[in-house]
Amino acid sequence: MMLFLIFLLLLAAVGLLVLAFAKPKAKEEVQTRLKRVKGGSKRVQRVSPKNKNLAFLQKMEERLQPLAQRQLKKGKDKSLKARMDAAGLYQVTAAQFVSRQILYAGVVPVLFFLADWVVLELPKPVMLAGTMGSVFLGYFLPILQLNADTERRKTEILRNLPTTLDLLTTCVEAGLSLQAALSKVTEMSKDSPLKVELERTLKEVQLGRPRGDALRELGKRVGLKELNSVTIALVQAETMGSSISQTLRVQSEIMREARWQHAQELAQKAPLKMIFPITFLIFPVIFIVIFGPLVISLMDGLL
Repeated sequence: MMLFLIFLLLLAAVGLLVLAFAKPKAKEEVQTRLKRVKGGSKRVQRVSPKNKNLAFLQKMEERLQPLAQRQLKKGKDKSLKARMDAAGLYQVTAAQFVSRQILYAGVVPVLFFLADWVVLELPKPVMLAGTMGSVFLGYFLPILQLNADTERRKTEILRNLPTTLDLLTTCVEAGLSLQAALSKVTEMSKDSPLKVELERTLKEVQLGRPRGDALRELGKRVGLKELNSVTIALVQAETMGSSISQTLRVQSEIMREARWQHAQELAQKAPLKMIFPITFLIFPVIFIVIFGPLVISLMDGLL
């Protein structure tokens, strides 16, 4: 029975891989002919192995998108897209992300089976449990990566936010409007997630969206409560006619204090995170170094 279940899991994984390549060639042939007609001089481009692997994975994800589209519900695609926007994945659609989950759910069990067959040689019950667990691990692996990227991006935005607000304050006090100050700051800033978000907000304003709505969308899109409070304060200052420079200066001080509190919180979590490596990695080595020679000498004396 266990062998039959393992066979079904492997068959499903291989079926996903076959489905990824089971695309009609007619469309590819038409695209190739169109490229030949449009292209004048042919240039041979050398593709690195890393780019080839990325293109291979992207091609497989594209083949699995129709299957992923069936799994998406009306509300799920919007919530998933909002989470991907918070992580900065603006070019990835919800169907592409779900197809990546399906692909990983098929590839990881195959890798686990090959590792068990070549190296591990686990018992059948353990191999069955590991194969089933690898399916769930492969399916939820992109979600774990998405959450990690979101938290890392929020931390970087919070780190750069006080300095950006100081630059905005200086530009506004020099006589620039808020939109001109945002444009100047993004032009002078280094590449960072906050710069990307500000550039996206400026493009929305240039396309005709009201500046207040674009600022509110900036706070909601990133999902950082500190940035959301800054955008709300700026919108209220513009609506009430109060001083933008004074509002920016106050928000800069608040954000600097929030950054300091976040650093203190991380420092307080450090001892808890060090318990596991100290208990399971450092202490055993210390015990071996201290008591190892004593045990060896006692064994030699007994023998």
